[in-house]
Amino acid sequence: MRAYPAAVVLSIAVIAACSSTSTTSPTGQTSPTIRPSATGQPQTVTVTASVTCRDDASDADRLQQAINSSRPGAAIGIKGTCLLTKGISLLGDRTYVGASRTGTVLRQDGDMGYVLASSSYLDNSSTTGQPLAIRNLTVECSGSGSTDGIITLNWQVDVQAVDVRNCGGSGIVDTNTAANGRAINNTSVNSRFENNFISDSGRYGFEVHDSDNSVTDGYLVNNQIASSGADAIHLDNAAGWNISGNHLYSDGGDAIYASRLYGTTIYGNHIEDFGLRQASGTWYGIVGTAQGGMGSTIFNNTISNNKGESAGARYIYIGVTRTNYGTGYLSVTGNIVLGVRAGDVGLSFDGGANKLSVASSGNKVARAGTASRHDRNTTLTSGT
Repeated sequence: MRAYPAAVVLSIAVIAACSSTSTTSPTGQTSPTIRPSATGQPQTVTVTASVTCRDDASDADRLQQAINSSRPGAAIGIKGTCLLTKGISLLGDRTYVGASRTGTVLRQDGDMGYVLASSSYLDNSSTTGQPLAIRNLTVECSGSGSTDGIITLNWQVDVQAVDVRNCGGSGIVDTNTAANGRAINNTSVNSRFENNFISDSGRYGFEVHDSDNSVTDGYLVNNQIASSGADAIHLDNAAGWNISGNHLYSDGGDAIYASRLYGTTIYGNHIEDFGLRQASGTWYGIVGTAQGGMGSTIFNNTISNNKGESAGARYIYIGVTRTNYGTGYLSVTGNIVLGVRAGDVGLSFDGGANKLSVASSGNKVARAGTASRHDRNTTLTSGT
């Protein structure tokens, strides 16, 4: 069960009631609300500080100095190609905006654990950082090592119209754990990642790392995630997340891995070619585990494996592998699954040691040897 500090509960209520007010963060400080635009495109930002990169070794220091000298609430404009010999620390309560995806390129040039990371992560904060926004630029990793593209340990993060490519680690990481390996003691909620293109990550395309129950109630919508070495989307904690409208393709692991489903929505995603080039193991288009006490929905997704499947591996297109406690509730409707071979399973539900109650209807499964199956402690109905 999710538990919010009182300050967070209050801030969520304020956001719902009036979009023009400021909000109170989990740290108790006041900060401006960062809002997505109604059209799904980043809003126009008035730049209050700026830096122009020169595509040389001085760019990292120049960019960091501009950030460090900026005032809270600043919108920092970044232009040109920044040749980064070290990672950049992003202060909270600021917006980082490029000229365009091609007009601002932050290029890795050296060994580093990250290209961009929030200062709360790097400073080993015990609480989540203030909101920040990143828009209209490209993070270009070198493809070597385990470098992550963007790491955020902030609440109300807003990342839009950003390309993240060729990172040896994960493309974007939303985490509750600081660089020293210690988790924050409050929550880090209400973030939004929209209209981004994440490609050729060595590990995950988009990752939620949550060792407790902190990184919840976010939006991952209308992104393209391609050619990840492991999962396209990997959520240690999917509670309250809306994962919708994403196009996921040519990924080496599961397309969507969503642990701890709890009030989670997985809707309208287009998935192609998961578990690509795997010679063994079981791979999923959408897979999760359920929490008791709150239902989740998986609906109107299209899932296929057009590039074929390896003979030694198993492929399940939508699956829930267990309920972690209590009784899990799930609605699975209107999905289209196009399998490849007789060993494929369209829908698979297993409560494990606990109960799982699934309403499944209106799904179209073709070319899979098993359209639907349910195993331990699972009740499967067509709903009402």
